[in-house]
Amino acid sequence: MAKGLRAGDANDIRRIIGADLRLLLRVGALLEARVCFTALALESLVADDAGRRLLADRRLGQDPAAVLAAAGREDLQVIADADGWRTVALADEVGNPLAPALAEPPADSGLPALVATLAPPLRASVEGLMQAREADQRAAALERLRYAGAPLSVVGELMPLLLADSAELVRERAITLVAAAGGHAVVVDLVRALQRRDEQGLQRLAVALSALPAEQQDLAIAALTAQAVRGEVTRGLIAAAAALAPRLAGHRALERLLELLLPTPFSLLDLVRGLQEQAPARVAAALQRALGFGPEQDARVIVLLAAPGAALSEQVLERGVDLLLSPDEEPRDRMPLAAALRRGDAERSLARRIAARGMRLCRAHDTSVHWLLAELARDGAIDVDTADELADVLRRLLREAPGPHLVTALEQQLPTLLPCRPAARAALVPPLIETLARYRADRTVDLVCGAIIGIGDAALPAVWDGIENHPLLRVRRQLIALLPEIVLRLPEPAAAARRLLAGLRRSEEGEERGALVAAAARILAEAASADRQLAGEVDAACHGLGRHGYEALGYLAASAACPEERRQAIVEDLLIEACAELPPSAAPALADPATGELTYQLDERLAAHTELVPRIIAALTRIARSPHCTALRVRIVDRLVTQWREVASWRLVWGPGNVQALAEALAAIASDRECPAHLRVRIAEALAPQVGRLAVARCLARVLIAGEGEYLARIAARAAEQLVRLAVKPGEFTEDEREELAEALTDFLAIPRLGPEAERLQRRLLDVLATLRDHVSSRARARLRFVRGELPPPLAAQLDWV
Repeated sequence: MAKGLRAGDANDIRRIIGADLRLLLRVGALLEARVCFTALALESLVADDAGRRLLADRRLGQDPAAVLAAAGREDLQVIADADGWRTVALADEVGNPLAPALAEPPADSGLPALVATLAPPLRASVEGLMQAREADQRAAALERLRYAGAPLSVVGELMPLLLADSAELVRERAITLVAAAGGHAVVVDLVRALQRRDEQGLQRLAVALSALPAEQQDLAIAALTAQAVRGEVTRGLIAAAAALAPRLAGHRALERLLELLLPTPFSLLDLVRGLQEQAPARVAAALQRALGFGPEQDARVIVLLAAPGAALSEQVLERGVDLLLSPDEEPRDRMPLAAALRRGDAERSLARRIAARGMRLCRAHDTSVHWLLAELARDGAIDVDTADELADVLRRLLREAPGPHLVTALEQQLPTLLPCRPAARAALVPPLIETLARYRADRTVDLVCGAIIGIGDAALPAVWDGIENHPLLRVRRQLIALLPEIVLRLPEPAAAARRLLAGLRRSEEGEERGALVAAAARILAEAASADRQLAGEVDAACHGLGRHGYEALGYLAASAACPEERRQAIVEDLLIEACAELPPSAAPALADPATGELTYQLDERLAAHTELVPRIIAALTRIARSPHCTALRVRIVDRLVTQWREVASWRLVWGPGNVQALAEALAAIASDRECPAHLRVRIAEALAPQVGRLAVARCLARVLIAGEGEYLARIAARAAEQLVRLAVKPGEFTEDEREELAEALTDFLAIPRLGPEAERLQRRLLDVLATLRDHVSSRARARLRFVRGELPPPLAAQLDWV
């Protein structure tokens, strides 16, 4: 016989009816008239307006069969029981051989099965509670149940219904009933914390819940479920549920609790991972049933399904890829989804699924798919054929995709990482060169150049074509600059250098001619063999370049093939240019007769010197660091240190950028492993008095990190002490300088030798850094995490905030 839902099945009735309180009360009134419905019949009636009107018909409680017949509901039949109950069931349920099996509750089916086993007085109290309509009636019924001595198992079954009650009086009486029935103090505190939304209390109680007996844990699970039914889910509730995961994994409320928690914005990862350790199949089935309720929840379910070592089904993978490439705003955060798809791709079919969707990649609202493809390539999860398809998609994407997709694909190094065939890889270069022409931002240009270099010799035909035929000068210069990175990997790079020099015949722009010779000179300097004939050709090409030839001269002099006499001449010429006497700094001023505004006219020689100094200093630095120029290193350092002293003391006025370039050049020379100790000391002595300039302080730290010896340690100690004094002096550094100040302090903390009082200085540096915590950049934090391992334990403990 089909089983009707009665008062003990109030949760099921409420689930079917939903939020329609009037209809719920009407079904309760029909139960008082001994008219009940099977679950399927009730679902059929509430599915449309006609069925709801039929339920609201007051004649249904008197003669349900006549009312159903009058309404033409032939799909419903009324079954009369011996005890006077009339059950409305689907016609297909009546006499159906499967109906008994479907209606038979499992051994642990909850309140209905439990109520049937109770003694009559206690059973009457429970049924009276279930039939009570008003809040005061339910509260009184709870008191009667408390006096009747309801056991803990009955209270646990009633808990979801009682604590989900909208009346506060009923909820308070329920807490009293829990305590009277033998509920543990931790469970009572849990219920009260849930009522007060006490997050800290819930977090504290979560630890104690895991140690409770099984019966008490069941009661706690019932309380958590009841709170979730009320829609009052918090992080503390989820933390408590996670602590109960071993018990919850086998509890009948698991599916219902997950159903209530999934739509919330809180993380369920710890909870679900704990459940999956105990009952992976059951949890997976519950999560699978939660799919289809919107993109946000679907993405969340896929993340939860992708437990470590678990494989996602084909349907889930397809849904995940669709969500990842969706042009809609939801799901909002797709990086966890991408990571989950990567974990669950046991058959390594994910790249093929993405490739099959073609240009949907560039219409996706989010760019996480590019990260996913890069990780799949690193994992070796993309076969050659799929990589060729993806390379074709990427080629079109480089031409047609909006900026964010293009930049992200380049940031993830997809042109380099995809394991495609050389022809497919070479086909990516023309659109990359087109991107160079379309974008001017330094970051984008660097990414494109890095991609072309990563493609390697397969890119050479397109690169040469761009160098020789592209209409834009800046694109030709960028291609010329990256060419040595590719050809230096080839066995015979000299041919490429001569082809560059041959390009001088067609070029008339001074900048382009300088770039061609500089690239050829770099190939000469960094090639494995010393080609003196090529050195002569490069030297001849440098004549007449003027200011455009400084970079080429630096490479030429740093090469092993350069004759010593020519090298010395180049160094002297560069030093003369760098240390040239400047015209008087006072500039004539012209006054506008109408407004009185002054216009200062700068000397053209001063402007030219300011522009050229960084190029000259870079060339001298390259020569001084070359292993072939040790004899000239002392000469270069002497002149640059002398020039630094003039500039630092304001006896000679340089632009701020040139001053910083000179300090960085000295630091680069001194931090070289081959730099003699006496030169390193001299550079440190020159830079130390200017430690108040943060850029100079960072350059000095580079020198001191590379140096050894007690004298350098004393210089480091004095400089660190001075920097700390300046850092704590009010008004010494502006708000905009605090991030750079934090990086300078971090650099000094990384100096391995700070003199005899190193620990005291390190503590002072840490104390100042703690006051600048909000200004410490991610780069500085990464450096501090590394430095922390080198500090004594008491000092390392002060860096726990990094």
